[in-house]
Amino acid sequence: MSDKKVPPPPILPPSVTFNERFCLFHKGDIKGEIYTCPACKTKYCLECAEKAKKEGKLCIKCKYLVLM
Repeated sequence: MSDKKVPPPPILPPSVTFNERFCLFHKGDIKGEIYTCPACKTKYCLECAEKAKKEGKLCIKCKYLVLM
């Protein structure tokens, strides 16, 4: 028989939960109406999306132009 040691099983990271009501523009919970990016489906506060459109900002996740 072989005297090789068996490595321990891998340690997996804890499961991550994602809050779907989190606005990446103001880095907080979405309150009120929601704007959804048509390209990647990331959700933002409608208020933040309107401001981003006026300023010509892009979706933080996919860099698609915020359109209303």
